Amino acid sequence: MKHVSERKVWGKMGKYKNPLRLENQWSEYECGDPFIMRFNGLYYFYCSSAGEYIKCWTSENLIDFTYMGSVCDDPLITGAYAPEVTYYKGRFYMITSPKGSGHYLLEAENPTGPFRIISDNYGLAIDGSFFVDDDGKEYMLRAGHNGIVIHTMPFPNQIDVNGKLIPAAYLNYWTEGPMILKRNGFYYLTYTGNHLLSKGYRVAYSVSETAPDHGYVNLKNRTLLIENDPEFHALGHSSSFLAPDLDSYCIAYHSFDLDSNPHRRSANIDRLYFNGARMYCNPIWWEQAAHRMPDFSCRGTEKLQEITLEQNTYWVTPVETTANYTAEWNVKPGSQEIHLIYGLKEKRFGSIRLRRDHTYLILECDEEKASGRLNDAISFDGNITIRFAVKTDGVMDVYINDKHLCRYPTQFEEGVFGIEKKSSDVIGYIAFSSCTEGDGDKYADKAIPGRFDAIHCWEEIQKVPFHEAGLTIYAGLLATEKPYTYSVNVKSAGVYRLIAKMKSTLRECEIHAMTESGETILTGSLSGICNEGGYEKVWIGNLYLEQGIQKIVFKAYGDDVIIDAFEFVRHSDATPMEVVKDGSLVTDSLRILGHKSTKSLIHKYCGFTCAENHGMGFLGEDGMSDYRIACVINLNSCDTGDLSIYLRVTKESWFHAQLAEALFGYRIRINVDGIRLYRESYDEKFLAFYSFGELSSAAKQELTMEAKQSKITVSIGDRVVIQYVDPEPYLYGKIGMEATGEGFGLEYLRVY
Repeated sequence: MKHVSERKVWGKMGKYKNPLRLENQWSEYECGDPFIMRFNGLYYFYCSSAGEYIKCWTSENLIDFTYMGSVCDDPLITGAYAPEVTYYKGRFYMITSPKGSGHYLLEAENPTGPFRIISDNYGLAIDGSFFVDDDGKEYMLRAGHNGIVIHTMPFPNQIDVNGKLIPAAYLNYWTEGPMILKRNGFYYLTYTGNHLLSKGYRVAYSVSETAPDHGYVNLKNRTLLIENDPEFHALGHSSSFLAPDLDSYCIAYHSFDLDSNPHRRSANIDRLYFNGARMYCNPIWWEQAAHRMPDFSCRGTEKLQEITLEQNTYWVTPVETTANYTAEWNVKPGSQEIHLIYGLKEKRFGSIRLRRDHTYLILECDEEKASGRLNDAISFDGNITIRFAVKTDGVMDVYINDKHLCRYPTQFEEGVFGIEKKSSDVIGYIAFSSCTEGDGDKYADKAIPGRFDAIHCWEEIQKVPFHEAGLTIYAGLLATEKPYTYSVNVKSAGVYRLIAKMKSTLRECEIHAMTESGETILTGSLSGICNEGGYEKVWIGNLYLEQGIQKIVFKAYGDDVIIDAFEFVRHSDATPMEVVKDGSLVTDSLRILGHKSTKSLIHKYCGFTCAENHGMGFLGEDGMSDYRIACVINLNSCDTGDLSIYLRVTKESWFHAQLAEALFGYRIRINVDGIRLYRESYDEKFLAFYSFGELSSAAKQELTMEAKQSKITVSIGDRVVIQYVDPEPYLYGKIGMEATGEGFGLEYLRVY
């Protein structure tokens, strides 16, 4: 038998670029709300309808898609919102919300239809999504004003209308586009919020290790996808699915080009990364490597070999697996039993038997490894997908139709695998990959700008556990003078700030970074101001990086360093300038947002302020770090208005129908009674307050605000009135201003 090597750096692959352009997209509506289902080695792509039918595409590699035409032409589904499909008991079920007016269930024998309606209109808002758990129980999730709602499904054509709210899955406004991905015992619930027409439309997630309908918590950073770049923004309504390498996961979502006329929604696909309970993704809209394909794959028996073993005939793969691998076999059984073998070498093998009476038995050399019952969602009248993975610790995981069946220690590693030959069986897609345990995350190209976890390096790295919301995540220990290699994909050549969330026994941590441009010495100066886990977020230096896919090698010197994550942002310095003088704007660098567009901030009797009830503006670039602002604020004695200065702002957005706190950064809000400091993260956390007291009657206030390392300082004249050190600081971002109501405005503002 041929043998596939243990090589993990997988040679030359093609490339692709988001957003995707599919044949026969809707002419105006394009590809909104993309849903991708993987079945029998093919990916089926559905999206919201801009007409009288629902379109479908298929792909083997998530890059080249073939248009399959309409899967449903029923007039009742005209304008179908967000169709999603699941495979259950040998049939395909669709849920969709035509024109956003309630939900219908549909059924078909094939994923390409034709789907026929099998229910009345259930109502229940929009964005219905199926989830089938490992035990075969089925659920439906949907959008809600107070968060995502989940419903049980007693039968595949029936929804219990009495749903259960999931409080954690709420984005402080209308929340939609839910989906559950189960991986390694964690339920990852993704959802979308803000507003479809906001550049800050975004995907977030909550995690449960209890059940699909309760136990969800939010980690410190639950935002999964957000971007407000002029080229790429308004990211939302995602679906997640197994990648072609059989082990990794991808996420499909749409971007909405709100600067084009007409607006265009387009589909995108990126990679998901996992670290214990944490899931993360950096959207990439520049060229990136194609998705890694299996080491071996075929469809049907053409590439298989026929052998005789113990008086039985088997179809087996022509090449052996690696010692640790993930494999998949699809079959539509025509007999009473599926008999799959694995690890075949020198006539020794393990066997998996699935029987039509819904029992299973797993043997290795006549030793029983596992047995029990299959869940009720499995039908022997349809295709059955058997996926199994051998991990580095010698443990085997078995999945049937993507649902976890069992786990047991195995004595068989590399070898061929196959199935007992039976004339009535229909063999489908067969594949194996040397990826297992999510190790593809280690070798995949991480986006710069972006953040990535330290454990996702090529080399073996010691994992150091810590906890958020009671769940375990892992930092990586960079042992002294040992190399740790990260593959990265850099958007454009330039100097990048490098931030690390880290801890060490040393106050001054020396880390060397080797890139294509040479070696750079970085220094992490720890102040001792850290989070509850002892980690401190610090700027450790700048790196010049060329454009494109490359590697960065880090080495710690002096002592070991424990790092949770690295973060890269394009370097920029705050340009000293006058922004407002004598109550008027004196620069064209301020980007103004609001319902009156660039006239949302103007000169009025109280200085530079909002034209009508609200206006905001932003200055500079994301990569600015430490800077000071001096300003003179005109105050009104009534409480109908206020003025805010923002520091270190990123991912800001404005839309008239969205939450107000639509940015990441610090807000210094001044009104009639004093000064308040908040931390903004598409919600708002109060940090500190200073009361004007006897100064409340003053018509003007001279203020200075400073962002320096992890410290935010506000002064009146020479007197510090607020000083806050953030254990989880924002370390870079733009300058912003905002005015609401009447009577508060800027007389003067200078950046230095």
